[in-house]
Amino acid sequence: MKGGLFNRYTQQSSREAFENIVKMGDSNVYYGRTMYSNAEDSYSTALDLCEITSDNKGVVALIDARPTYGLCDTVCLLCNRYNIPHLSLGWEPPDTLAEELFTFSYYPPPDLISKAYARLIKDLEWDKFSILYEDETSFIRLHEIINTWPQDRKPIVFRKLDPNGDNKETFKYILKAVHISYHVLDCDINNVYKYMREIMQVENSTEYLSFVLTDLNSFTINFKDIPNLLANISTMHLTTSGDDKWTDIGINKDKEPIRLETALVVDALNHVEKAIRAMQQEGDEEGQSISIGPHLPPEPPSMCYKDSKADYENLAWTSGNILREALLNTTAIGLTGNLQFDEEGRRMNFTLHYSKLSNDGEFVNIGHWDSTTDLIKKENYVEDRPKSMVYNTKIRVATRDEKPYYGLYEYPNKTSEYRGYAVDLIDEIFTEIKKKENVELEYEFYIVDGNKHGNLIAGTNKWDGLIGDLIEHKAELAICDLTITSERNAVVDFSIPFMSLGISMLFKEADPVDPDMFSFIKPLSLDVWLYLATTYIIVSFVLLICARMSQDDWVNPHPCNQNPENLQNIWSLYNCMWLTMGAIMTQGCDILPRGKGSRWTAGVWWFFALIITASYTANMSTFISNERRSNEITNVKQLSEQTKVSYGAVYNASTYNFFKNSNDSVYQKIWTVMKSAKPKVFTNNNEEGKERVLRSKNGNFAFFMESSAIEYFRQRDCRLKMVGNKLDSKEYGIAMPKNYPRKAWIDNAILSLQEMGKLTALQKKWWEEEGDSKHCDKNAKNEDDGGSLQMKNTSGIFLVLGVGGILGLIVAVIEFLFHARQISVKEKVTFHEAVASEWRASLNPRQLHKPAAPPRSAPPSTGSPSPRRERSQSRAVSVLRAASSFINFDEIY
Repeated sequence: MKGGLFNRYTQQSSREAFENIVKMGDSNVYYGRTMYSNAEDSYSTALDLCEITSDNKGVVALIDARPTYGLCDTVCLLCNRYNIPHLSLGWEPPDTLAEELFTFSYYPPPDLISKAYARLIKDLEWDKFSILYEDETSFIRLHEIINTWPQDRKPIVFRKLDPNGDNKETFKYILKAVHISYHVLDCDINNVYKYMREIMQVENSTEYLSFVLTDLNSFTINFKDIPNLLANISTMHLTTSGDDKWTDIGINKDKEPIRLETALVVDALNHVEKAIRAMQQEGDEEGQSISIGPHLPPEPPSMCYKDSKADYENLAWTSGNILREALLNTTAIGLTGNLQFDEEGRRMNFTLHYSKLSNDGEFVNIGHWDSTTDLIKKENYVEDRPKSMVYNTKIRVATRDEKPYYGLYEYPNKTSEYRGYAVDLIDEIFTEIKKKENVELEYEFYIVDGNKHGNLIAGTNKWDGLIGDLIEHKAELAICDLTITSERNAVVDFSIPFMSLGISMLFKEADPVDPDMFSFIKPLSLDVWLYLATTYIIVSFVLLICARMSQDDWVNPHPCNQNPENLQNIWSLYNCMWLTMGAIMTQGCDILPRGKGSRWTAGVWWFFALIITASYTANMSTFISNERRSNEITNVKQLSEQTKVSYGAVYNASTYNFFKNSNDSVYQKIWTVMKSAKPKVFTNNNEEGKERVLRSKNGNFAFFMESSAIEYFRQRDCRLKMVGNKLDSKEYGIAMPKNYPRKAWIDNAILSLQEMGKLTALQKKWWEEEGDSKHCDKNAKNEDDGGSLQMKNTSGIFLVLGVGGILGLIVAVIEFLFHARQISVKEKVTFHEAVASEWRASLNPRQLHKPAAPPRSAPPSTGSPSPRRERSQSRAVSVLRAASSFINFDEIY
């Protein structure tokens, strides 16, 4: 017969199931007895067992439903000494299971159960979680979860719960201080209600929480009694609530949930029956007669204490080894799945059902875990409870008061309204969700206290700004120019990015420089020009002295007269200055010195003029090239290598942290300079940084900010510009609390908007069209001059030419008038007549000759030779002299 050992710690349904199966058995295989012990310790239980089995009706197998606590107690030892299979149903197998060959553990090994939950946590993609337990045995049941958790992840937070006390402070620390949303709850299923109610007293927004219940009976809990609990709850189990076999054995599963222990009792009975039938078939094949009934030959001994080991060996049941081998070799499919054991009596090759709490408050099976593959195969889909239960809740969206994302815009009729890119984006997302999910969501915006993005408060685990409101569940969404960073992503979730950008530099456009019309003077410094002018005058005087002293420069004015009375020297100060001027202008001169001293002086001056002219030409070319070359900063490396331009960023924002945490030497140098700068270069927001750039003199301040913000400011102020390439690549996303139920909807909506081009259209609307955009034309200022010399640099040369030409014209006019005056006096004509006569003769380009004197207005006197005749005679002499000078080539000058 088979025996079932129960005590006050076992389930009533387990004993009832054992007795019903025995009574309903239609063969002697099910013959057995129920043994109930009121003893607290194993020794007393063994004494009771001895008394029960001493009536010549021993048991061939003992189904032990008592908790084992990981020990092979006295009952276990007696079964192994007498070779009677000990079928243990406790969750914790004895530590000496490998030595106690007749003990079989029907409860799956806790290390495999723990392995299944470790796989579940991995599939759920938890980034950090807590383990809430009642006693230290949890560390045995959760051994694999702890050991397989990656070292680079956030450490697991452990907290012990008091089943009889108040745990609200513990939950307040877990949920409010360290902000953990994922939890492994390892406790007695009778205490789950108590803990959940305490959690709801601490946290109103339970839709962000997720729990894994490790007790294999957790799927029997009905959460309909806690309708306000919106958390996601998952568990695993060996049995299923919908099995019809319970009715066949007389158990009413609707009266109370059937626990795993009861199912293991049924499976153990069926397994023993199948093993004994296998023994009978094997005996028939070998020609041996083995009766299946109340007694297996020989009869099992009574389970009592003996004085020595030899006494146990003499009384050991000889058929026990055969039954043990039959149990090891026999597999069966029971209420707990596949029944198969290894050589040590541990259960193997089984599956665990994976269930998730549905919207109705009941667990629904969605898959199973296979112990042979360590994989969870999902077969059904159950929507998250928060996603399906809070459709009508108005979503609070936190943001910052910063255009173009969210700000107060005024209309022409003097009304105003808060609008912006963030409002339009959320509206488009929710419209897309309504289209795809047929769910209409309402939302309301509010500006977060302090208008901050959110940073970790020093010395605490709390955050401020947008991130803080999400962690505290004051808001469901946060949207603005919020950069996705690893630090923020550790405490909140982000949607897929809706905008890509990078850090760049904001500069002020250089102030326009007035064109320098006298830039042709700049190749030589002022003192060089002064020295050159002084040298020019001095050399002219030296040349004059040398020419006057040199005898070769005194020539015969009348070459035909070999014995002239006078010698002529053409080197007046005027001619000396004309020669030196022609040399320095590289134009030469029509008169040249003849004396050795004057020629030496002229030659040295020509050499000097050659060097000066070449130097001027070379410097002019260099000056023009340098003027075209921009001295402005074009990249961050140039910025780090100079000290004229200072630079800053928004304090404690993502750009600030980028430089602070960077390992690049250039960025570290930038960070060091910014940190030590006085006055401070860090601002509270981008607006302050922009104003500081505009106030800077000659663009001596640069501001690091996201390229999207620079582009927005640039479109509204033509004095601003973005310089250099992006220093990094970052993205903006919509932030939400961890485990937010609608995250998948939002991600899909953003993807759809991106594919339809609406994200680009929204950005263009708020960056280029809305507000006070000026559509600055930056290309007009950067037109390429093709390398040619511009008019602004040469206008001074034209001015000098014009002034010189006008001055020469004035001198010519004055000389002309003086000449006309002389003619009017000598020729006794009116000044007007002289001017008119000379004017007609001088300005007629076709007339190459003119009269020596203009016609007189009255007849000449006959009394004496007229002055005209005398003057004509003197002019004739002059013509003759000029002719003689023309013939004598030595006189040409």
